[in-house]
Order: sequence, then C-alpha cells, then structure tokens
Amino acid sequence: MRFLIFLLLLFYSSLGIAQSKVDSLQNALQKSSEKTSDRVDLLNALGYEYWIIDSKKSIELGNEALSLSKEINYQPGIAKANRIVGVAHWTQGNHVRAIEFLDQAEKEYTALEDPAGVADSQMNAGMVYTDLKDYDKAQTLFEQAINAFTTLDQKSRIATTYTKLASIYIEQGRLYDAKTYLGNALTMHTEADFTYGMAEAHNRLGILYIAQNEREQAYYHLERSIILGKEINDEHGMVSNLIQYGKLLRLDNKLDAAEAHLNIGLKRAKENRLKKYELAAYEELKELKKAQGKPDEALEQFDRYTALKDSIFNSELSMQIAAVAFQNDLNAKEQEVQLLKEQERSNTVIKWSLIIGALGIALTSSLIIASLRQRALQNKELLRRKQELITSQEALSKTALENSQLKEKELQQQLSHKNKELTSYTLNFVQKNELLQQLQEQVQEAKNASPATKDKLIDQLNRTIKQHLTIDKDWEDFKRFFEEVHTDFHKKLKEKHPDLSPNDLKICSLTRLNLNIKETASVLGISPESAKTARYRLRKKLNLQTEDDLLSYFLQLESGQA
Repeated sequence: MRFLIFLLLLFYSSLGIAQSKVDSLQNALQKSSEKTSDRVDLLNALGYEYWIIDSKKSIELGNEALSLSKEINYQPGIAKANRIVGVAHWTQGNHVRAIEFLDQAEKEYTALEDPAGVADSQMNAGMVYTDLKDYDKAQTLFEQAINAFTTLDQKSRIATTYTKLASIYIEQGRLYDAKTYLGNALTMHTEADFTYGMAEAHNRLGILYIAQNEREQAYYHLERSIILGKEINDEHGMVSNLIQYGKLLRLDNKLDAAEAHLNIGLKRAKENRLKKYELAAYEELKELKKAQGKPDEALEQFDRYTALKDSIFNSELSMQIAAVAFQNDLNAKEQEVQLLKEQERSNTVIKWSLIIGALGIALTSSLIIASLRQRALQNKELLRRKQELITSQEALSKTALENSQLKEKELQQQLSHKNKELTSYTLNFVQKNELLQQLQEQVQEAKNASPATKDKLIDQLNRTIKQHLTIDKDWEDFKRFFEEVHTDFHKKLKEKHPDLSPNDLKICSLTRLNLNIKETASVLGISPESAKTARYRLRKKLNLQTEDDLLSYFLQLESGQA
C-alpha cells in the first residue's frame, strides 16, 4: 500500500473531477459575453475553484468579477468577489491584502443581510490570523462563524470551521481538543460527501497522530487525504501530505522512500511559493540526512532551513505590523464614516424639521387670522366663565383642605388616644405585677407565721394571686393594643428574624415602649438580672453588638431602614 501511495504521488496529475468542473465553468464563461449578473456569478464560481489550483488565476477572475459587479451595481457579486480575492491573497501569503478584501466582504454581506456570507468571511479571516500567529483573534472569528453556521444549520460549513479551529489546537499542543473537533468535522463532511473537507480533515488527523507517535493511524489518514486530494486537484493539500508522509517514512527508517517524498514536496512548495511547506521540507530533510549518517548534508539543509525561517519571520513580522496598521486605519475610517452618516442624518432631520416648521407656521397663521374675529367675540364670555370656574375651584380646594386638616387632626387624636391607652395599660401591667410580687412575698412570710394563722393566710393569699395573676390573657390584650399603635412591628421582626421566640417578641415590644430593665423585669415577673440576660440573648439573635441601641434598631426597622 505504501508503494502504491508513493507512485500516486509521483504521477499525480491535474486531471480529475475538479478539472472537469473548471472546464465546464470556463466553457460557460466563454459563451457568456453580456455584462450581466450571471457572468459575475460564473467568474466568482471559477475563481472559487482556482483557490486550491492557481491562486494567481483566482485573483484575476475575482478582480474581473468585482469590476463588473460594480459597473452593473450587483451587490451580491461585489461581496463574493471580495471574498474570492481575499482568500486567494491568503494562499499567496499576502495577509494584509487578504484582511483588506475579507473585511470588505464581511461589510458587504452585512449590508445584504446575508448571515451565511458574513460567517464565511469571518471564517476566512480567521485562517489569515492563524498564519499571523494571532490565535486569540483567529479563535474568536472561528467561534463567531460556528455560532452563525449553527443557527443556519449549515453542517458542512460548521465542519470546515472545526478543522480550522483544530489546526490552532494542534499548534498549541491541545491534541485532545483537536482530535474531538477533527472527528466531528470528518463525520459531518462524510455525511455531506464534501471531498475537500474530508481531505483536509484527514490531513490534520495525520499530523495529529504523528505528534502522538501513532504511526499506523497517521499513515491511514494521510493516504486518505492524498487519494481524496487527487480527485479535486488540491495542490496545497498534496504538498502538505508529501512532507508529512516523508516524515512518517523517516520515522519508520524507510529513508530512501522518505527522501523521494520530501524532495517532491520541496519542489512543489517552491513552485507554488508555499514558504511554510518549504520550511517544513528543509527541516525534515535535515533530520533525514542525520539518519542517513550524512552530517555535512544535514548541516546544509539546516542552513537552508535557518535562512528561510529568518526570512519568513521577518516577513511575518512585517505583515503583522502592517495588519495592525491596516486595522487601525480601518477603524479610523469606520469612525469617520459613522460620523459622516450621523451628520448626514442630523442634516436631514434639520432640513425636514425646517420644512415642516415652515408649513406649520403658514397653516397656523392662516388659522389664527381666520379665527381672530371669532375669538374677539368670545373672549369676554370665556373670561367670565373662567373667573366663575376659578372661584368655584378655590371654594372646593378650601373645603377639601379643611376636610383634610380635620381628618388628619382626627387621626392624630386617635393615635394619641391609642398611645395613652397602651402606656396606661403598660403601667397597669407594671403595677399589677408589683402587687402580685408583694403578695408572693407575703405568702413566704405567712409560711413562717404561727400554725394557727399560717394555713389560713396562705390559702387567702393564693386565692388572691389566682384571681389577679392572668398574665397570658393580659399579654394578649397588651399585644392587641400594641399592634394597633405599632402596625406590623411583630411581622417585620419575624420576617427579618424568624427564629425569635414569643418571649423574645415580648422583650422587643417592651423595649420599643422605651421601658428600662427594672420596668421590663416587673412586667415579665422576673428579676432585673434575668431581664438583662434576656436582652443580651436578644441582641445576639438580632446580630447586634453590645454598644448598639435596641430602641434605635427597632425605630429603623419600623421605618424600613434596618
């Protein structure tokens, strides 16, 4: 099989399916002499086919299509021709010109509201930025294109962009990600029977498996790429495959066959001015000569590799600088165009505003003149009615104001009354519990009394306590009075602090009434020390510091500031 592939490389010809399609398009073009959109479409289609055959011819056809499209004002033709010329310049290594044309193509497609054309232009621009080693920019463009192709359900274009993105991952050493994208791309291209896409995906998979030292897989994919590339006359793909296949043969110590492949690849790379493939061929020939035990020839190949690499580096550096300068100039021009458009829109608005204003003034003037006499007759009547209306409104406003003041006064009185009731109730609460406390103390004294009076005093005191110590009912009454004055106080507390107990709420209510520790202890029927401890625990539940004032916090809570 390896020998058959080698023969295939040696006798590779330009005759095949792709050439038949090119001949068919050329024949159709010769029959089309009129300056029509059909001729533009033929020129662009032929330029597209020459991308992988003869980029110089592709540029000629694209420029002719561009010129004719502008002459007949055929916008789709202008957009496609810009893209044809841009990609052709990229294949020749003229990256600045490529970016210029592809950027214009994207703008034309945007104006045409053609999302597929925009995405194609972005994907092609990503290929240029990949060669310029601007991987971030390239990846951004590829991802934008993939999103657009996904929305349009264009699986073949998604697959092609996957392959381009995988090429970046291979160069970055992200082989797992690259393999995933290439596997998906190959499946999608195979389903669509897109020969060029399959050939390109197989080529990248071959390179990937070489990097992983899985040679049998690499052989398989490179051989598939060669066979498929021959069908479409993919000269660039063939050069890459020749060099990669030669590298595989060298790794398998088939040095003579490797040298033959590499020399053919080098020759074709020079003929097509494919510098990056020429560089790869020199590097492989250097390794081959070392394996053959020919150090002098290895050094000679290394010198050629170094000289070409320096030349490419300087060229790429210049292209990157030029690309940045072009992009900056392009951005400045876009801003200038945008400013001019805004000025034009502003001028248009002003012009129409003046016209409408003038018409409006003329119409208004005529209406005013026509109605002056009628208005003069109606003025006195209108003034009289207006005066009556004003007098009536003033009377109504005065009445409404008085009613509002009375209502406010009544509400204030009600609130004051409620506060007095609440305060009075709280004081009664205090007095009652103080009385009960005294009674309990008397019970203790009675226990120390003489036997004759002891039981009688105890029973009498206990009956008095039971009659008056109805704290739960008192608290319910207190809570009702409290909430009439301090509406939603308990609700707001529970919403912000759901873990508060009923006893916590009692302490909160008494604190809100500004009762001190002693008064709070008296109302609750506990010692001042216990009341102080209860307040300390309450602070912790409210997430307050020792120095924070509880009453201030409750006032803020009621006003919605806490």
